[in-house]
Amino acid sequence: MSILSLVFKVLLRVRPSMVYERIKQQMMDTLPFVRLLGIKIDEIGAGTSKVSMPEDPKLNNHLGTQHAGALFTLAETASGAAMAGGFAELILGLRPVAKESRIQYQKVAKGATRAEGRVPGDLAALKAELKEQGKVAFPVEVDIFDAAGTLAAQVQVDWYLSEKRA
Repeated sequence: MSILSLVFKVLLRVRPSMVYERIKQQMMDTLPFVRLLGIKIDEIGAGTSKVSMPEDPKLNNHLGTQHAGALFTLAETASGAAMAGGFAELILGLRPVAKESRIQYQKVAKGATRAEGRVPGDLAALKAELKEQGKVAFPVEVDIFDAAGTLAAQVQVDWYLSEKRA
């Protein structure tokens, strides 16, 4: 375990918000496409996230509502943030890869949108599997809502985590 991972582990017990803020900042700094769309990671927790995207005509489709590709990017960002928050004390030593995803559009998304991500499984069991096997795969579920609070889409992103290669 690296010294920074150890610091994260200690901080998660005494000041978890500091760790989640650092992860949020790192994600925003290293995801230029997310920034291009105006997506903001509003909140990260232990296996949870809240992410938002502004209303912007550049993000619209031919119907004048949020484009499906923009919505998907919002959801994928929320899933990554929830995954990173769930593995916060280990994330610096991991290689996360979004392996597969499924999206079910429910309604058109009008105006600004927000996404809420969550790791539905037992985080302790997932971490134990990672420690034992050196890898773990699991889903992250995301709900997307439009400005009126209407459920616009439900997404599942399957993440694969392994230890970083030397």
